[in-house]
Amino acid sequence: MSSPSLAVRHLTRSYPGEGGRPHRVLDRLDLRLAGSETVALLGRSGCGKTTLLRALLLIDRPQRADGGDILLDGRSVLAGGRSARALRPYRRAVQYVPQDPAASLDPRHDVLAQVTRTLRSLGVPGGPEEHEATATTVLSALELPRGLWRRHPHEVSGGQAQRVALARALAPAPRFLVLDEPVSGLDPALRHQVLDLLTGLSDADGGLCLPVGTDGGAPAGAGTPGLLLVSHDLAAVARVCRRALVMDGGRIVEDVPTATLLTAPQHPAARALRDAVPQMPAG
Repeated sequence: MSSPSLAVRHLTRSYPGEGGRPHRVLDRLDLRLAGSETVALLGRSGCGKTTLLRALLLIDRPQRADGGDILLDGRSVLAGGRSARALRPYRRAVQYVPQDPAASLDPRHDVLAQVTRTLRSLGVPGGPEEHEATATTVLSALELPRGLWRRHPHEVSGGQAQRVALARALAPAPRFLVLDEPVSGLDPALRHQVLDLLTGLSDADGGLCLPVGTDGGAPAGAGTPGLLLVSHDLAAVARVCRRALVMDGGRIVEDVPTATLLTAPQHPAARALRDAVPQMPAG
């Protein structure tokens, strides 16, 4: 079986600007991610990262002048329409962990139900018992103690909420995982734990025993989804991602190994990102 891929082709997105004229945010952007890749998406505020993220998650509303396509394994995602049922396979294949995971959890349901309800809403095959078995597998893999599974979101810590959101995203066995600023605002110890977790997730030998599937999720036998990490944190990017994309003006202006971005960035926007990293004063 060939490696899965997620791509955008000639993607253009705009918003109404001054006088009603469209303001272009994404300018015929091209991007391709291969399965099991670890890729960072970087850029200054306003460069188009959020707009690209919304397009990849199929939660944007393209304007009349917009265009381009999103492809999973070379096939257009939107060819079958935008109905919830038509998009289920794509939503199982591309899962998302938001910047504020605690706020994304439903306060009415306990930790276990956060995961099982997601499996049901995405139409993952199986009944309640199978969904619960999948949920317990992924919660255990992410080292969330069984004693927390019946607690509600307000009864768990910020780091535990982060793991619950990650469990919810991993349970459908996605091919790709999109993470928005996963360590933003975390204290140093918790930041270290989350980066350890992401590094282990991206490592085929990382020891995480995760579900695998064939119906819209990862190909059978594949336990490591591709990661797209949106971040301003170059230290986190260097820890987790092997490839780095820099956006500027609605386009990808640099696409290099992360080590190259840190040592020899070429585009002015990439150099500005690298040079903005705080340096310790000389002794």
